[in-house]
Formats: sequence, structure tokens, C-alpha cells
Amino acid sequence: MQAWKRIEPTKVQKMGFRTVVSKTFKLPDGNIATFDLKDAEGSEAAVVIALTDNNRVIVARQFRPGPEMIMEELPGGGVEPGEDKEAAVRRELLEETGYEAGEVTFLGTAYYDAYTNGQRHCFLATGCTLSVHGVNPGEHEFIDLQLISIDELLDNARHGKLTDPAAVLMAYERLQKIKEAS
Repeated sequence: MQAWKRIEPTKVQKMGFRTVVSKTFKLPDGNIATFDLKDAEGSEAAVVIALTDNNRVIVARQFRPGPEMIMEELPGGGVEPGEDKEAAVRRELLEETGYEAGEVTFLGTAYYDAYTNGQRHCFLATGCTLSVHGVNPGEHEFIDLQLISIDELLDNARHGKLTDPAAVLMAYERLQKIKEAS
């Protein structure tokens, strides 16, 4: 298997707060195909599994327009150009939940899916404490903040009720050790 040959030019379109990138490739059989992908090339986001001192997981319960259902999300969002990934996830945690991260551990990087240009950097934060600054959600964010158990987090990821199951998979062994130590 070899990578497909990319043919320029690439077309970029802004659609609301989303970016759609059209990339054209020469396929192994010689045909040419164009794929419409989400997110700008090189875009990054960061997400965190945030645990309080008593090992409750901080999640944002929100209605999501894609699946048209209420889902639980790990706090996170875009990494600004030039911003450190850990700084971004600390900022997003504070903005979305009002919690400040204690110790933060990088878990790894994943793509959302096979049709995106964006990377998602996954973190685990322990010892998170409620800040005096409060929540500062973004536009269109109506968040019902919840504190759930590690088992509930795992169950939600397993049953399609959580938007970032890759982060949970990356943290699985660490989460099991935290549960055992409690």
C-alpha cells in the first residue's frame, strides 16, 4: 500500500465556524477523486479527562446538533496558533467548567476520524479544583456540568454517549489504576 498522490490546488471554504477543505488525489487505479474534509489543515484541538480530588470526572452535558441528542463531552477545544497544547487544555477546562487542572499528563494525539485534517491532543488531569473565576462558555455552548464516576465515563464511552472515546481509550489503564487506589 502506498499513499495516494495529492494533486493541487486545494480548495478551502469557510462555512459558519467550520472549515471545509477539498483535496484531490490520484488513486492507485489512475482515477482522480476529490474529498471534502473538515477542519483546516494543521488545525489542533485539545481535550481533557479531568478528575476532581475525589476522582469524579468533570463532563459537559450538551445537546449536539449532528446526532441530535444530548451527549457528554470532555472539556476541550481549539489550540490557538502558537499556543502550547497543555496551556490550551487548561484554558478550555477553566472556560467550560470553572475548574482548574492540577497535574496534567499528555496521553497522545488522535484524528477525529478519517475525513478530517484536525488533530486532537488528549490529556488526563488530576486534582482539579473549582476556581473562583467561574464558567465562560463560548457562543452556542449551553452546558450542564456533571461530575460522574470513572465507571460512568467508561460506560458512556463504550455506548456512544461520549464525544471523545479515543481519549478514554488512551487513559484506560491509568483510570483503572486510579479506581483501584481509591
